[in-house]
Amino acid sequence: METYSITLWLFGLALLMTLILRAKSGGLFLHFPLFYSYITYTFSGSLITFLIYRLRPGSYPTSYWFYFLINLLAEFAVLAEVSDHVFEPYPAIRQFGRFLTICISTLFFILYILPSFLQFRPSSLALLDFSLRTSLTKMVIIVALGAAARYYRLPLGRNVAGLMMGFALYLGIYIVSLAAAQIFGKVLYAGIFRFMLPLGSILCLLAWTVAMWQFEVIPRTSWKLGEPGHETLEELSYRLSKLNTTLTRLVRK
Repeated sequence: METYSITLWLFGLALLMTLILRAKSGGLFLHFPLFYSYITYTFSGSLITFLIYRLRPGSYPTSYWFYFLINLLAEFAVLAEVSDHVFEPYPAIRQFGRFLTICISTLFFILYILPSFLQFRPSSLALLDFSLRTSLTKMVIIVALGAAARYYRLPLGRNVAGLMMGFALYLGIYIVSLAAAQIFGKVLYAGIFRFMLPLGSILCLLAWTVAMWQFEVIPRTSWKLGEPGHETLEELSYRLSKLNTTLTRLVRK
C-alpha cells in the first residue's frame, strides 16, 4: 500500500509540475490566475509534505493535516475562477457571480459546515464530517454554475469545461469515499479509503492537464442559436447585457 501511495504521490507531483510549466510557456497564468495560484500552492504543499514524510516521518501527520485543512479552503479558488470565466463577457455579472459564490459558501458554512464543529465527538470523526460537508458545498456551487451556463447557453470552452469536469469528478469520488467511511467505519473501509482519495486527485489532475494544455479563445460568434420555442441567442444576450448594465449602475452608486 505504501508503494502505491508513493507512486500516485509522485505521479501527482509530475502532473502538477506539467500544469505549471505548460501555463508558463503558454501564458495561461494571466488568463487563470486563481486556478494556477491554487495549483502552485498544491504543488508546493505536496512536495513539502512528501519530503517531510521521507526525511522526518514523525512530523508528517501534523504537517499533512495542516496542509490538508488549508487546501480544503484553497479549493474555493477554483470555483471563483470558473465563475469568472462562465460570466466573462459581462464584467458586472462576473463580479456578481463571484459574490454569489462567496454567499453560497458562507451560507453553507454557517448552516451546514459550522454545526459539525459544535457536536461533541472524536476529532477524527469531526474532521471527516467537516471535509464531507465542505466538499458537498463545492459540488453545489459547481452544479449551480453549470446550470446557469446551460440556462443562458453561455459558451464554456474546453478550458473551463475541463476545470468543471475534473473538479466535479474529484469531488464526486471524495464525497462517496467520505460518506462510505462514515457509514462503514475505519475497520471496514480504511484500505479502500486510502486507495480512492489519491485516485480521485490523479483523475482530476489528468482532466485538468488535458483541458489546460492550450488556451482556447471563444469567439462570441460561435454561440448557438436558440432552439424552437425558446429564446434566441440574441434575446438571451440582450437580457444578460441589460442585467450587466443594471448591476454596473448599482455598483457605481
